[in-house]
Amino acid sequence: MHTVRISAIRQATPTVKIFRLDYDGQAFSFLAGQWIDLYIDLDGSQKVGGYSITSSPIRSGSIELAVKSSTRHPVTRWLHESARIGDTVRISGGQGVFVYLPEMSHRVVLIGAGVGVTPLISIFRYIADAVPHTDVTLVYSIPSLDEYLFKEEIENLSRLPNLHHLVTLTQADPAWRGHSGRIDAQLLQEAGTSDDTLYYLCGPQGMVEDVSAVLASIAVPPSRIIYEKWW
Repeated sequence: MHTVRISAIRQATPTVKIFRLDYDGQAFSFLAGQWIDLYIDLDGSQKVGGYSITSSPIRSGSIELAVKSSTRHPVTRWLHESARIGDTVRISGGQGVFVYLPEMSHRVVLIGAGVGVTPLISIFRYIADAVPHTDVTLVYSIPSLDEYLFKEEIENLSRLPNLHHLVTLTQADPAWRGHSGRIDAQLLQEAGTSDDTLYYLCGPQGMVEDVSAVLASIAVPPSRIIYEKWW
């Protein structure tokens, strides 16, 4: 368990806030794609919430979380409504097997919807920071332009020769000139397929199930698909 300080809070989209947590020299480690448990004391008892780390593990001293608002989850509600810069919280170390390591594959497709992009952006950032020989494409489904999380950074990182992104908008918007609709076989084939590609899926249950079926339809074996399921 680590006690960390909230050093920055930013409203990233209408529903998502980004929190930077400083661990000030503590021996904290995680792998790209992992999540942490975050503990607070609330109404006389300890509450816990699990959140994906969005940072690259190459960057030390702090981690970042991108948390979507919820009135039903007590920790998420506290983060959105009550947390202030300077507050301290307790976190676990990095957890989970939804991870990317360079030896796993040199071709990666990251597929996410909505806030499901959070562990994927950690992998995307990590490859940008430290794995130039890995080719990665982020396939990201957003409901609306104002919920395009990490937009500027995704576009900037995609200037690197080994990083690419494909974004699709599920709600009609006359200002949008890119892909529209749900993630389909055509979009995934545009992302590129090969026998050694690893596919990472994270998002709402329906999206993960639908994309799994699409991947099966283009002959991607189950052994090449890695899931993050929070339901």
